[in-house]
Amino acid sequence: EIMMPFRSSIKNHLEKIDEMEVDIIATSHGPIYDDPDFILDAYSEWVNDETKSEVVIPYVSMHGSTDKMVEYFVDYLIQKDMKVKPFNLTTTDLGQLAMSLVDASTVVLGTPTVLVGAHPKAIYAAHLVNALRPKTRYASIIGSYGWGGRMPDQIKNTLSNFDGEFLEPVISKGHPGDEDFDALEELADKIIEKHEQDDLVS
Repeated sequence: EIMMPFRSSIKNHLEKIDEMEVDIIATSHGPIYDDPDFILDAYSEWVNDETKSEVVIPYVSMHGSTDKMVEYFVDYLIQKDMKVKPFNLTTTDLGQLAMSLVDASTVVLGTPTVLVGAHPKAIYAAHLVNALRPKTRYASIIGSYGWGGRMPDQIKNTLSNFDGEFLEPVISKGHPGDEDFDALEELADKIIEKHEQDDLVS
């Protein structure tokens, strides 16, 4: 996953290697491959532009509002036969989160508002996504606020390297109500529609 920002360079090197007869790959640091096809095929898959119909949801909650929204959102997507990977940022191994971003088509970041901005752990996750530059096609935000703030704009600005499509965020005032849950269903349906348009859903 750490090589994601270098996909275009790796593609060029793979094309050069295709012209060679390679018996063994011995890197300057790392494992030695006496079956080059194994690692070359893996890299070819990692660096292509194809994504899988997966929704990655890194989230953090403070007083339960964002938790409720994420739980409802995840359950709804699962009912629609979507593959969902939620990551509670208070306990998540960031390496696992990074690995999940390799093929995911959509990332939805969940966060409450803290001092008019996003929760620090959510900002950290957004920085991770931005630094790795995954081939993610769609992104959105779900979360809550008490009296206002610029949380959605802050997240979007942090994802400055993301060149996909931002879908309408769902932000509740305080604990989510029926309108917020309806909006979460609309966001989930929009994600499914986008995945279907991209021929990701079988």
